[in-house]
Amino acid sequence: MNKKDIVILYVEDEQDIRDGLVPILNYFADKLYIAIDGKDGLEQYKKCNPDIVISDIKMPNLNGIDMVKEIKKIDRKQHIIFTTAHSESGFFMEAINLQVDGYILKPIDLDLLELKIEDIIHQVNLKYRLKQQQTLINEIATLQNNLLIVLDAQENIIFSNENFLDFFQIDRLEDFKKQYQHLSKQFLQNENYCVMDKEIDREWLNHFMTLNDKDRVVIMIDIKIFEPKAFLVSIQLRKQTQHYIVTFTEITNIEIEKKEFQKRAFTDELTSIYNRAFFNEELDKQIARYKREQTPLCFFILDIDKFKNFNDNYGHQIGDEVLKDLANIIDKQTRKTDTFARWGGEEFVKILPNTSIESAMIVAEDLRKLVENHIFINDLRVTCSFGISEFNSDDTLELFMKRADDALYRAKENGRNRVEIQY
Repeated sequence: MNKKDIVILYVEDEQDIRDGLVPILNYFADKLYIAIDGKDGLEQYKKCNPDIVISDIKMPNLNGIDMVKEIKKIDRKQHIIFTTAHSESGFFMEAINLQVDGYILKPIDLDLLELKIEDIIHQVNLKYRLKQQQTLINEIATLQNNLLIVLDAQENIIFSNENFLDFFQIDRLEDFKKQYQHLSKQFLQNENYCVMDKEIDREWLNHFMTLNDKDRVVIMIDIKIFEPKAFLVSIQLRKQTQHYIVTFTEITNIEIEKKEFQKRAFTDELTSIYNRAFFNEELDKQIARYKREQTPLCFFILDIDKFKNFNDNYGHQIGDEVLKDLANIIDKQTRKTDTFARWGGEEFVKILPNTSIESAMIVAEDLRKLVENHIFINDLRVTCSFGISEFNSDDTLELFMKRADDALYRAKENGRNRVEIQY
């Protein structure tokens, strides 16, 4: 199976720490770049385009937080791991707001660092293979037996190949015009693919010509077996005759594989619910929707109370079973419009579109009781604390998430196993 060569940028101002970690990072990286402070790190980042940035926070010239802020302006999805000897909550909150992948205190727990690097490499390779799949779609378009039609200058279908006639189970092109009227009406309505509800062929054709090649995908029913098939549409304009040559290349199997890769790239390996990468993309979409429609949008973060002690007492294997069971309990109570995901460790997050903060509090309180009353593996019980915020018109993503995290912190401070909100 193909994999991407992993590039790591390591930023650390203390030479003895660098010397100790470099051999380990060399094991994971096909290429390792080393920077001695934040300014040097930012300059090297622009040149080496790394998959993972591992950085100290307190450094001369430019600290790690400010360096990552500049990196996020270049690529907001850049994978970042912070290593620091400073445990102040201010640093931790800024790291959360920057949506970094890890925050590890020095002296560095090498096992934890390796787990985080391996998890990121897994995500990078899945996305790389997904990109390969998308490229492959375009390459296969020239190899498969295509449906082909030709349209004249007025954009009427004047010719079709046998594959086109066979797909629609007709003998002549005239039969297609009588039976189906307009080709665009055969494109199934599906939000993931191109759809046109137009009355004449030229309108869908003009629309398709404005799209990128990879976006020209339609779904049509194969009349012989009454099953949907996916086609990549290619359009060529012959300037001399003003004829349009349109080919439909079947990519059904590739689309299925692509969806499988997407599912794997956005699924938490342990709990099988959505992961942090999917959550980040979905939250961006819901905030954009809020700005368009001004419908209420809430978010909560929940954390299993004293889970570290739980793991210490019962072991990580039992802890993993509890995480899986908890995720399953909450996922079953999640609406189709909501997004429930594992944020990391024992923390989970949920987006609640079109939901007021009062309603969100009811949802969270019901879940809190459900978890509290549930009997987990080996007759064990756990509780959760919840922090909720509602998106405001003057909010940023960072402020929105910080309020929920502040509420969660207050729930912990006030005794745990409770729901707190932050307006």
